Amino acid sequence: MKLVLREVTGKDIDLLFRWANDPVTRQNAFHTEQIPYETHRAWFVRMLADRDVMKYILCSASSNTEEMQDIGQIRLSIEDGEALIDYSIDPEKRGSGFGTKMILMAEEKLRESRADVIYCKGQVKHENIASAKAFEKCGYDREEKEQYLEFTKRIR
Repeated sequence: MKLVLREVTGKDIDLLFRWANDPVTRQNAFHTEQIPYETHRAWFVRMLADRDVMKYILCSASSNTEEMQDIGQIRLSIEDGEALIDYSIDPEKRGSGFGTKMILMAEEKLRESRADVIYCKGQVKHENIASAKAFEKCGYDREEKEQYLEFTKRIR
């Protein structure tokens, strides 16, 4: 199976809406309430237009077919030499290590295209053990904060 990160396009609005409102995703988010479609649409338009946000869909392709299957999403919000990572995995594909692979692939995209980014950072709720493990497997330093765990890694 080959994994690729493709850039989010306008056609992904409904896919990202569905993933964002998944019950486990909402539970692990800092704002746990369901997202109304109009709120999502306004955010989506702003996000696509923001040059300091890199947004990708992780896809897989079987060797015997060209059809791509969407696995998860990752967003890199860049400010002052730091990229804040936000990611989620399709509910049917969780537990297979895709979070770790997606984080590492996103770091590589940053190294290739954004020389101004020195650090990557992730903020994870204390009870989100799967995301904490993904950042740790990627070599991030863990710091306990009152409201969340913060993971930081120098990428250049």
